[in-house]
Amino acid sequence: MNKPRPVFVADTCIGGLSVLRALRRSGHANDAVFLADYEVNPLGVKSDAAIEQVVNKWLGMAKRHSDKLVIACNTLSIRYRQLFPSNKTYAGFKQIVSMVDCFREMIRVEAEPLAHKKILVLGTEFTSNQALYPNMLAAALPGVQVDSIAATELERRIARFLPLDYTDSSVLNHALRQAIEKTDIVVLACTCFPMVKTELQAQFPRVRFLDPGAYCQGLLEKENFKTPERLSVRVKGNVVSRAQVIEFANTFLVQDPL
Repeated sequence: MNKPRPVFVADTCIGGLSVLRALRRSGHANDAVFLADYEVNPLGVKSDAAIEQVVNKWLGMAKRHSDKLVIACNTLSIRYRQLFPSNKTYAGFKQIVSMVDCFREMIRVEAEPLAHKKILVLGTEFTSNQALYPNMLAAALPGVQVDSIAATELERRIARFLPLDYTDSSVLNHALRQAIEKTDIVVLACTCFPMVKTELQAQFPRVRFLDPGAYCQGLLEKENFKTPERLSVRVKGNVVSRAQVIEFANTFLVQDPL
């Protein structure tokens, strides 16, 4: 029997750890390599050619460690879908799962409770300006009203381990609060946001918050054998240190998600 290879989870910051935590809860990624590629952050402002370089960079890094890649970044997942045909395959990979795939799986699983609801897509500036997620929701669900909004400062502070004060108008400004308060369901379309899902739920108790990354387990093939929990961390850039990411991961990955 071939030795099982770890799952490679890549993001432009620590946000991808929220997807990894969901996978570990379901026994899909006990052995994992996590890439926090701050070197390419912010990604949404880059050209198509630069985005393609990032895709190829992550594919090359992943292939050295794994045959399963999870693109745990909504911006790159959307650009990946725009730049590459959906049927494109890459030698050496059993699976490549993106956040767009997770978003689609969330819609499939949650179709009944999502129907006829007001839904807000909460993302970064790039994601909130893209029509893809709203169009996916509108096409699949009857009677939905969909809006999008960016929570840029919230994402920035989570990604950089900065203090969070939910009474600070730069974190949750008036427009953002209003948008959340008037909706039924908020889709957390940035992998950083599930890390503060408990705090958001406390701020807006009437609203249901959904994390697309939690549905990755329904897409990723599960190995038939138990592997010990092991995590290798790669950090690119100088925004945060590898030691900070490792310390955070060791705590965050064992927390019970909301």
